[in-house]
Amino acid sequence: MRLALDAMGGDDAPRAMVQGAVDYARQFPHHEVVLVGRQADIDACLAKEGARHANIHVEHAPDIIGMAEKIQALKEKPNDSMNRSALLVKEGKADAMVLCGNTGCSVAAAQLHLRRIPGVKRAGILTPLPKPSGSTYICDAGANSVGKPEHLAQFAEMSSSFLKVAYGYPNPRVGVLSNGEEDGKGNELTHGTLELLRATNLNLVGYVEGHDIFGGNVDIVVCDGFTGNVVLKACEGLEAGLRRIIKEEINRRFLTKMGGLLSRPAFEGVRERVDWRNVGGCFLLGVDGVCVIGHGRSNRLAVFHALGQAARCVEKKVMDAMRELLKDINAAELRRTGPASVTAGA
Repeated sequence: MRLALDAMGGDDAPRAMVQGAVDYARQFPHHEVVLVGRQADIDACLAKEGARHANIHVEHAPDIIGMAEKIQALKEKPNDSMNRSALLVKEGKADAMVLCGNTGCSVAAAQLHLRRIPGVKRAGILTPLPKPSGSTYICDAGANSVGKPEHLAQFAEMSSSFLKVAYGYPNPRVGVLSNGEEDGKGNELTHGTLELLRATNLNLVGYVEGHDIFGGNVDIVVCDGFTGNVVLKACEGLEAGLRRIIKEEINRRFLTKMGGLLSRPAFEGVRERVDWRNVGGCFLLGVDGVCVIGHGRSNRLAVFHALGQAARCVEKKVMDAMRELLKDINAAELRRTGPASVTAGA
């Protein structure tokens, strides 16, 4: 297995990317990591980590797309690390890619080079959020700022297929994020999405609210990318804020300090379960190749786990399942509305 990693993406690139790649290469010597970016910069970071492993390679890409650049940078800098990573997957020289840089450009690069699976109307980022038992998956978490009911319905179908294949969910429960559970709540987007999902064979819960994401009654929550990204960033801020509040309260009194020492293993366990770095990255649903989108703040631990996410998708043959799913969806849509509706989304 060969995993392409954009070594120049992220706030602490290439150092964090190289560190995560080295850790991954050590633990999985039967996998290869291709670090894509400026050769000299990558080599300098590799030197600081010790001797280069036989399963780490460098693909030189002289240009860099910054975190604040617009999508047109992909055309202005065709030799950047993002474009080159996607081309490696397209050309069959890598089985998957991990991108931790500019999210908008990452999504655009994947769609530009890998294209969407025929019949997919929009690509969506599938992101896990912690709950008492396992995770609840949000889609879309930021690939698109706006969406239509048919996009969200397709996110639900692709997310359900992904969880069945990648994580063994027998029949994932699907909900539509809204401002209330009653059918009369929501807006045109949620009403249209719910109507479309009721015509599918998915295990539909119905409307769910924000607090349901962290409960146990739903596995997949679909929404537009703007809303999903706000939810994701709010969760990250809440986790960091609660940690500070708990620490302040523990240190406020002598007895709570003593109790905090006794409770430290439990707090460490909670931290492990809610730390986004232990997830690493999120699968980009809908593109015709394995693409994992990492956080811009990724450190060596996050990069290590992002590479692991990509490897899982390859090992579980997620793309085969996605293509089969879309064949079935396209065939059903063709029977309902004719060929124009299927080809229009591709």
